[in-house]
Amino acid sequence: MRIKVLNNVYPPAEDSWQTTELLRWVVSNRVGNTTLRIIDVGSGTGVLTLTALEETVSRDNAAWVLSVDHDANASANTKINLIDNGLYQYADVVTMNILDAVRDRFYVDIVVSNPPYLPGNWHEDWRIFGGPRGNELAKQIIQWACRSGASTVVLTQSSLSDWDDVAYHMGLCGFKLTVVKAVHYFFEDIITMVFEKN
Repeated sequence: MRIKVLNNVYPPAEDSWQTTELLRWVVSNRVGNTTLRIIDVGSGTGVLTLTALEETVSRDNAAWVLSVDHDANASANTKINLIDNGLYQYADVVTMNILDAVRDRFYVDIVVSNPPYLPGNWHEDWRIFGGPRGNELAKQIIQWACRSGASTVVLTQSSLSDWDDVAYHMGLCGFKLTVVKAVHYFFEDIITMVFEKN
């Protein structure tokens, strides 16, 4: 996987690679006779989109990914990396806020996101701050996933962002937490969760 990082785009870091690890596991267990439909929320450089596509293409399966980011520069970065890796034909890249332009009840197999999750003012640095509690962006993704036909959600949060509240809200709309990976980095634990629809 070749990754270019444009100015002001969140570069892949420990949390990105942890999310790719669980996404790769989820996708490898879902490949089959049908095309996987995946949404990557907050695509940034496109590392999660590329991971999903590489995993399916390497197994001679098909996937379609909708890569969304609210920042046009990040969307451009995702497109560049898809083209450089020969995978652009399997994805659509759209600039929008969270999933505002995607209609409810739109069926996808997997929603994946490593959203900004640190508590803080989102307008101060939208690449790392996820709102006052850190999980406000995650909750917007959850609200959409609960209204849609998504069957699996892969979501990364921080121990500083009230991640157990995220798990609670996923449970309220019928998702079961099936896999958790937590790794301690510096001042926080990075927690990547896999939820499956009951």
